[in-house]
Parts: sequence; structure tokens; C-alpha cells
Amino acid sequence: MFGYVVPLKGELKIKEYETFKAYYCGLCEALQKKSYFSKYVLNYDMTFLAILLSSIYLEKENSEKKFCFNKMRNVFVIHKNQYIEYAADMNIILSKKNLIDDYADDKNYIALLSSKMLGIKDISEMSQEKVKVINSNLNKLKELERLKCNNIDEIGEAFANITSEIFSVGYGNNEKILRYLGYNIGKWIYTIDAYDDLISDIKTNSYNPCIYNYGYNGKNPYEFKESIKENINFTLVKCMNEASKAFELLEIKKNKGLLENIIFLGMNYKTQLVIEGGKGNEKSIRSAWCKRWCIPGGNKASI
Repeated sequence: MFGYVVPLKGELKIKEYETFKAYYCGLCEALQKKSYFSKYVLNYDMTFLAILLSSIYLEKENSEKKFCFNKMRNVFVIHKNQYIEYAADMNIILSKKNLIDDYADDKNYIALLSSKMLGIKDISEMSQEKVKVINSNLNKLKELERLKCNNIDEIGEAFANITSEIFSVGYGNNEKILRYLGYNIGKWIYTIDAYDDLISDIKTNSYNPCIYNYGYNGKNPYEFKESIKENINFTLVKCMNEASKAFELLEIKKNKGLLENIIFLGMNYKTQLVIEGGKGNEKSIRSAWCKRWCIPGGNKASI
């Protein structure tokens, strides 16, 4: 489901793109420290979360140059950052829960084995406070899916409550605004993912809220998808507008251009891509799972 919240690369400045990659590599490193296999669930959405929270609450980070065995060259990695650690925790918690549910539904033993490989080491205090609420909302979402909920707004809200809790970090007005921002990004993610996967879900007889909300009756799935396009687009645009309003109220200390690119351009581009029939979900910055091992390699710099 994750992998939609990404920058529009062509509109990024070189420094902004390098900053995004440094956070991405930092999140990969944080995941790998928690368990070796955790790096395989790395996604863009949690990279965005790490950048967003860091840009609100931290004046600067130090990035360290490390050797990447995958690229066979030195890369800059932002690390030793509590918000990257938090994003890594959330990344694992959501992925682990999803794999356990896959096993419960389909007796998928590969999913069960994978979930056991995603053990969390040294989960932060900030993350521990979130786990109970997130798990409760994940269970509600799972129950709605089991009952084949026929209201895409209702089930989208259930997922939005999860991302709302994940985003609501910090204190004061920023915490309240982040909660609302997370809610609308979450509803956007759930809706765009449902529409993106509609054809494959029809073919595999898998649950998809679009099927039940809009009354799919077995006709040509492509014609059905086209017939609900305007309704889905309306919901997606509304979520983006509300997310944009919330973002503009945040007190951003740095990386504003990069974050604006993701919120105003990246999400809009993904919406247009999926609505017009392209596949919008991407799992990593190299269009493959992150496979790298890093060792300290010298220079340090500030971003």
C-alpha cells in the first residue's frame, strides 16, 4: 500500500534531491540496525515522514559519507536522528502487522517467516507510545476489510486514523496540524492504492472497497474503472487540498522546497498518473528493494 508519497524528481534542485537520498539512505541504515531484513520494507512514505519531522523540530543534521556496496561508491547518509529512528520503527510496525495479517488470511508461511525476521530492536520511547493506538486502528481496519466494507470513505478513514497517529509527533500547534496532515495523506494513500490495484483485485477476487462501494457487477473491469474515475479523483483532490492547507500552517525550519515539491507536485503527479491508468506505486528510490551495506567512510558534512 505504501510507496506513493514521493517527490517529482524533475522539479527538484540538485541539493534537494541529494538531501532526499541522504534521508532515504539514513532510514535504510536505521532499519538494518533494528534487524538485517528490515531494510527490505523500506519505503518512500516513511522517508517523507522522517524529512518532515526533522525539518520541523531540528535545526540541522550532520550527514556522514559512507561507502555503499550496492552502488560501489561513497554516499551521504543522514543518521543519529530521533525522527529517522521513529520513521524506521513505524515502517517496521506497519510492515510486520501486514505480514502477520497475510498469514492469517491465506496461511502464507513466507509472510509469517518474513514477519519474524522484522523483529524490532530498541524501539524508541516515542514509538512505544504509539504502538497500542496504531494496533487498535489496524485491527479496526482489518475487521472492515474482513466484512467487505462497502463504504470507501469509512474504510479510508480507518486507515487515515492510523497515519494521523503516526504523524502526530511533537507538541503545540505543530502536533495538531501534523495529525490533520497525516489524516488526509492517509486517506489519499488508501484511496489511490485501492484505485491503482482495482483491476488486479478484480482478477484475483481480492477485497477492494471500490468494488463494493460502486457496485461492480462483473462487467468489463476496465470499463468499470473508467466509470468511477471522476468520483475517485474528487476524493483524491479533496485530500490533497486539505493536506496542502495543513502543510502551509506548519513551522518548517529547513528543506521547505523539498517538502513543497512532495506535497504540491509529487502527490498531484501520482494522482494524475494513477487516474489516467499508470501504475503509481513505487517501493524504493532505485525501483527495487534497498540492498546495500554501509561502512564509515570518512568525511562528514552538514545539510
